[in-house]
Order: sequence, then structure tokens, then C-alpha cells
Amino acid sequence: MLRPTRLRSTKIPSNQSPKSCILRPRFYSKAPLATGHELSVLITGGSRGIGLAIAKQFAQHPNVHTSIVGRDESTLRSATQSIADSSKTAENPNNQPKNVQHSYIVGDVTSREFWESLSRRDFSRATISESSSSATASGWDVVVNAAGVSKTGVFARQTAHAIEHVFQTNLMGTTWACRYMIPAMLKRARSLRVSIDSGNHPGMCIVNVSSLLGLKGGTGSAAYAASKAGVLGLTRALAAEYGPLGLRINALVPGYVETAMTDAMDPKARDLALQSIPLKRFGTVDEIASAAVFLATNRYANNCVLNLDGGLSAT
Repeated sequence: MLRPTRLRSTKIPSNQSPKSCILRPRFYSKAPLATGHELSVLITGGSRGIGLAIAKQFAQHPNVHTSIVGRDESTLRSATQSIADSSKTAENPNNQPKNVQHSYIVGDVTSREFWESLSRRDFSRATISESSSSATASGWDVVVNAAGVSKTGVFARQTAHAIEHVFQTNLMGTTWACRYMIPAMLKRARSLRVSIDSGNHPGMCIVNVSSLLGLKGGTGSAAYAASKAGVLGLTRALAAEYGPLGLRINALVPGYVETAMTDAMDPKARDLALQSIPLKRFGTVDEIASAAVFLATNRYANNCVLNLDGGLSAT
């Protein structure tokens, strides 16, 4: 059954300082995006972790609208406000709200019906605020598939439900998003052809968030590793298929990142992981987010699979 899709918007104010790690990282996507056109970005898993950091980094640029997708409305509402707060930048020093809105959409990314409805911008059964952005109403230029779950344990002892949940969220959620958003994005690209051809718009792009485990594997993560490997295969195939039409498909491959998932690691396992990384620290969500903005806006990035693992894949 199709779950109702609810969309709300909030106006902006501003910026938060990034968390520090063992070494204080520098963030490098603060300059305004090279676009004279409003950019609409849809981020799944945008209420927390990497997805929320990506939404915040996009929101720090002028003329960028973000819409985050998740299942819990209260969490989404809070996250959307934090995205709005993060949008105060050096270009907006007096904390004056910009004419940009940020929205959330309540929905299940594993549902094919949800994506089919969203691709048609069918909100007939949705609660939409009156201030909803016109850019959101007309579609999205960038889709970031960051929703993901992990279930660890010996594979033969995991329940069928747990394995299916990992594949349905990580792989099928990304697959359905691509299947239904690609036609909608191509249609939108035709309406923006003048802006895209003139360089005032970076063009349409999908960024899929995979994982280093999709390349290396790892004990206790068979289902997760397989689902993330599938995301990379999907990315490569779609980049070849839709690149000629001007739609770019890229992937991020994070290693260990400071999130709730890594916070829950066994202390001994965490220490072993840190020692195995050449940089001797986990990444930050802001570092992953900077890479997502790069992949979405660099007009020559297609089938760009970007490792961000502190050098772990080299060991």
C-alpha cells in the first residue's frame, strides 16, 4: 500500500562548525556553486549522519533547495530546521533569511509505489505546506541516495527478514530511486537546456552512497557488503547508459566515518580499525558531504567512484 507522502518546508537562516577529529580536517566546498540557476537537491537518509551532512553542505550555497526523505516525521522536521540553520554563510553575514526553502518528505525508500508517486510529484494524498518551494514542485536536479542500514552478524545465523531489510533499503531503495527519478530528471533537463548548455547549471546528477565494504567485504557484513557492491554495479551501468543523455551517475565509497553506526562499535574492534587506517582516524560526515557536492556539480564527473577511506583500501 502506498504510504502518504507529506512535504513541509521551512525558510532559512544558518551555519554550524564541523566536528573535529584526531586531526582537524579542512573543508573545501564553502565557495558558492557555479550556478546562476536555482538547484533542487533530493537526499534520502537526510535526517541523520552522512545524508544530513550532505544536505547541510548543499544548503550553505545560495539558490540551493534541499528536500530530505525519511520515515519519521518528527526527526525529519528537526533535521530540516538544522539544515535551514546551517545555511548562514559568509555570503549571508547578517543572518538574513534567503529566498530559499528546505523541505522534508515522509516516505519509505524501499517502496516502489513511493518513488513512482514522487517522480510524478503526485502529492494528492500528501500534506504540503503553502510555502512549499516552487523548485521542489517542479522536480529535482540532483538526487543523493544516502539511505542505508546495516545488520552485522554471522551470515548463516541472520534471519531472512534482517537480510531482506538490508537489501531492500540499501540496494532496492537506490534502484527504485534511479528507476523512477531518471525519467523525471531527463524531462526536467529538457526544460532547462538553455541554462545547462550555457554553463549556468551543472546538469542533472545522481550520487549513490556505497561503502568500502562493497569493495573489500568484511566478516559479519555479508548482506551489507553485497548490497553496497550492487550499488556500485548499478552506478557504473547507469553512467554508461545515461551519460550520452547528459545525466551523470556517480558514487561515494566511504570507509569508516564518525556516525552513530561506528559509535556503536565494540571498543576493541574500533581500535583495530583505527590502527589499520593509514591516517589513523575515522572520517567525518562533513568530509563525505564535500565529496558529494563535488560529484553533483562537476560537469565532467560521470561514473566517478570516489573512495574516502583514509587510505584503508591501499592496505
